[in-house]
Amino acid sequence: MIDRDILQKKFRIFILLSASILLMEAAGGILTNSLALLSDAGHVLIDLLALLLAYFAIRLSKRGPTKRFTFGYYRAEILSAIINGLLLMIVTIFIFYESYSRFVHPQPILGPQMLAISMAGLLANMWVVVKMQGYGKENINIRGAYLHVLSDTISSIGVVIAGVLIIMTGNYIFDPLMSAIIGFFIVLGSLGLIRQSVGVLMEAAPKGIDLERLSDDMHGIRGVREVHDIHAWSISSDVYALTSHVIIDAKNVRSMNKIVSDINRMLKEKYGITHTAIQSECERCVDAKKKHRH
Repeated sequence: MIDRDILQKKFRIFILLSASILLMEAAGGILTNSLALLSDAGHVLIDLLALLLAYFAIRLSKRGPTKRFTFGYYRAEILSAIINGLLLMIVTIFIFYESYSRFVHPQPILGPQMLAISMAGLLANMWVVVKMQGYGKENINIRGAYLHVLSDTISSIGVVIAGVLIIMTGNYIFDPLMSAIIGFFIVLGSLGLIRQSVGVLMEAAPKGIDLERLSDDMHGIRGVREVHDIHAWSISSDVYALTSHVIIDAKNVRSMNKIVSDINRMLKEKYGITHTAIQSECERCVDAKKKHRH
């Protein structure tokens, strides 16, 4: 599981850097009359909101369980990820609309200035992407913020290319063309994020966990006779839960508890499942009780 205290410190740096990029690109877009730069600035604004959402979701998820929220506030991260995905879609609609307008009515752009500002934004975004990369694989909320910054990095590359082409050819059409291409990549990322977030809310089996293989691993533990009614789901993207009914071949309740403990240890070490409810039944104990009654 991710250390959320470390994440909070890192996210403060990401937020400050994104705010600086936003101010620089917004001013640069107005100065150079570049739609690509202004689109990128608008994208950075959403990135900043995404980082803020992720930051506060991380803080909220650290709160312990309550009488009402018995698993704590982990799902706040999933809600944050869905909001991030929807915001990305809104940004894309704006970019497509403005790109079409510029196709119909091309406007002059200060190419050299646009190139210099976009290069500075690209370097800053690349630094944030590199720092966030490892964490984005483990947590869907962080992945949402990571996708924002990654897509903005891609758009920054596009703006740099557009700036170079405008300087070389003098054709301003590359500005809205690159904006439309940026929008396409944003759509792909946001749809994937929303789909994964909905899967968590619908309590789908965690991605990467094969329930058949998991059942075989449980069967492989000495003393386990039968495993059925397995249900695995995500409380958050990096917090998994599982319930199962297990029939155990044990001499007494003490040995049965030892086998259940072995199952829980295997689930945590191999699959990262930290919340389990194993309904166990001692086959020999049940048979002994039946004989005693008769």
